[in-house]
Amino acid sequence: MKIWILGAAFCCTFIACAKPIADFRIAKDKSTAPTHVRLENTSVGADNYVWIIDKDTISNDTDASHLFLESGRHTIELLSTKGSKQSKTTKEIILTAPTTCMVHMETNYGSLTLALSEETPIHRDNFIQLVEAGYYNDIRFHRVIDGFMIQAGDHNTRITKNKVQHEEQIQQEITDKLIHHKGALAAARMPDNMNPDRASSGTQFYIVDGRELTRDVLFDTPNDRLSDYTKEQVAQYISEGGTPQLDGAYTVFGYLVKGYDTLEKISQVKTGIADFPEDNVIIKKAFVID
Repeated sequence: MKIWILGAAFCCTFIACAKPIADFRIAKDKSTAPTHVRLENTSVGADNYVWIIDKDTISNDTDASHLFLESGRHTIELLSTKGSKQSKTTKEIILTAPTTCMVHMETNYGSLTLALSEETPIHRDNFIQLVEAGYYNDIRFHRVIDGFMIQAGDHNTRITKNKVQHEEQIQQEITDKLIHHKGALAAARMPDNMNPDRASSGTQFYIVDGRELTRDVLFDTPNDRLSDYTKEQVAQYISEGGTPQLDGAYTVFGYLVKGYDTLEKISQVKTGIADFPEDNVIIKKAFVID
């Protein structure tokens, strides 16, 4: 009996002094950037963790998650610790470049990831040129209407100096293929009486927040479309909502693919004169995802 007790004590002491074993599993939404990656910790015998991605520490939580914005090879490291003993494991993931042009914006309310449409090459190329030149960095959202849209791109709202060259107007690319459902990215413009050709602003854009819609409300909403909605467009409006009254009158040139929570936060800020937010809502930086 005494031998059995001593044996058990020896066994337990061995386990307590053993080095932790670091390990984790990777789960990702897709294999193209941008993608959200979940990291499930499967380490044994550790009580402290450090997650490192591409040499930057991102978390000390047991499990972690990360939004990868760039394609290429990425290194994920997990350092697991118990007392003075450590164990580290390293894994890699490879993400391919997106098949559509995408832009990521960091705001002080969260991030917005936008996919640009191939149906509107003038707007796509103009937007990319502005983003790559740093035009949108440090610009405010200057018009916010809850249930309608959030708007930015006016150079007069910049909080820092920047002399990026830009077009005042660009040719409209209005098409019935692209609609103003929630998350639509579209170009602002001057009204028809000043702008009969409906040319788009060279810099200002808006993202649709929109209202809920039923089939009856959708078809009772007047707009300037030249063709009927497709079944897919009707289903999208009913499931997501939007601003169908703008269809056929403004150029939609992309859609929000990540950041609907940020859109909601911004759309609900308190506003004053001319729907200008009372507290600054700022695009801190914008860049093209490749």
